[in-house]
Amino acid sequence: MTDANERSSRVEKVASVLRPLGRGPLSREQAILAGHLLDVHWTTVYRLRRRFLADPVASSVAPYRRGPSLGGGRLGDNVEKVIDEVVHVWLPKQRQLAHPATDLVLEVQRRCSLAGLQLPSRTTIGRRWAKHRELDALKRAALPDALQAPGSLVAKYPLEIVQVDHTQADVLLVSEYDRRIIGRPWLTIALDVATRCVLSFYVSMDRPGAATVGLLLTRAALRKEPWLEKIEVDAEWPMSGIPKVLHLDNAAEFKSRALRSGCREYDIDLMYRPVGRPHFGGHIERLNRTLMERVRGLPGATGSSPKGRKARQSEKTAALTLREFEQWLAIEVARRYHHAAHRGLLGATPADLWKMQVRSADARQLPATGGAELRFLIRFLPAASRTIQAYGLTLFHIRYWHPIFAAWRETRRTVTVRYHPEDLSRIFVTAGTGDYLEVRYADMRRPAISLFEQRTALKAIRSEGQNTVSEAQVFRTIEEQRSVIANARRITARARRRSRKKYVPLEEVLERVVHSRSEASEHEVETVDYDAPVQPFDVEQW
Repeated sequence: MTDANERSSRVEKVASVLRPLGRGPLSREQAILAGHLLDVHWTTVYRLRRRFLADPVASSVAPYRRGPSLGGGRLGDNVEKVIDEVVHVWLPKQRQLAHPATDLVLEVQRRCSLAGLQLPSRTTIGRRWAKHRELDALKRAALPDALQAPGSLVAKYPLEIVQVDHTQADVLLVSEYDRRIIGRPWLTIALDVATRCVLSFYVSMDRPGAATVGLLLTRAALRKEPWLEKIEVDAEWPMSGIPKVLHLDNAAEFKSRALRSGCREYDIDLMYRPVGRPHFGGHIERLNRTLMERVRGLPGATGSSPKGRKARQSEKTAALTLREFEQWLAIEVARRYHHAAHRGLLGATPADLWKMQVRSADARQLPATGGAELRFLIRFLPAASRTIQAYGLTLFHIRYWHPIFAAWRETRRTVTVRYHPEDLSRIFVTAGTGDYLEVRYADMRRPAISLFEQRTALKAIRSEGQNTVSEAQVFRTIEEQRSVIANARRITARARRRSRKKYVPLEEVLERVVHSRSEASEHEVETVDYDAPVQPFDVEQW
């Protein structure tokens, strides 16, 4: 077992012993018993408990580092990172491997050779993989509901079990830029099993990945008011909190390193469905079908079956953008679904059941402080590795800078970068100490953009035949696209205002005609004297 795994196991053990002690006074007998369990002196228990109560997360009781820095084993930090990435990221995506152990060794050695690193032996790589499989199996077996049969997944209180799943929505969306069809969006939902409430959802045109799951879980734990205000939706959505168990399928994004480390930090257990048995997630599968039935009434709806799609002419009726579809979905869930009688709840509504049960349940909520929410967000954000250069660091063709980079660039230090796909104006950087620095654009004049906008601009630039891409080109393209969208919205709003002014009901038109005729008959009627002689008119003779 590596030093990192020993440290992690020790931290989890200490946290599991300290959590049941609560926040009340701790007697000497309890401290002695806890000391026996942790194999430390009973006075040490008091010191660990003070640190844990100050910040009740597992990492707060991590032992202070001594001697060499983390990752200073025989293999070296870079080799360990290669093995960890291959085991946790590359291997789960390989579905057709005939000999996974052999292919795993070859992939690790290939990456180490390209990076100029010392090649680890087959035995060393095999031990890492065996330990990974063992820990994964032990975690699944230790869950209280791991052996439950299909259909018997029961949660007694809110946030006890939360199911997460993806589906591709049965509707075609159009681009805000040129109103062309961009395809069907992906929808990821987090459902509370006990109350059937939707804790959060995430809509994207990109196929779900580790970033999707992290943002979904962050949105589930945090308050919804800032997000609803951002998408301009007026609705009440009080459902939030930290789940106890996440019920997932076996997709690669549900086994990412960011998700595992974040769940370990906040004491969230991961429960995986048996492979090839979707009925083990029946609650969220039923919700997906319910939402897709509602989607059928939208313009551009494709239907759930390929049959009859030509007759529907979805391409001709598509009109919603990604933002408009997200707004519609938020209203559908918060105003309609949460307040509709649910058959699985014996006629009660999800919102009423949440209000009744969340008061008495031990629902874990984040402290109402910006620092706690930001730490939770960072833990689940997708990560990337970068090396500090003379100009700072570059991510997605965008340059970032922080004053501390002036010291780090001398040694070209490798750092871990966490980024928010919806806002690339700031990133979070750590050099392995566990503390993250907030880093902004090197050019502070740049506007905040999303990763989706960056990729769209990149595609537009390369479609023009340009192989090299600069930061200025990316932002200039995004600004041009935004100006086109803003101008289109102004024209549409102006046309709607004019149409409202010009529109007059038919009844009012007929009333005006009748009224004008009656006035003409009263004021413009002349009397005719038939006894007067006829006056001839001058005409031409032909």
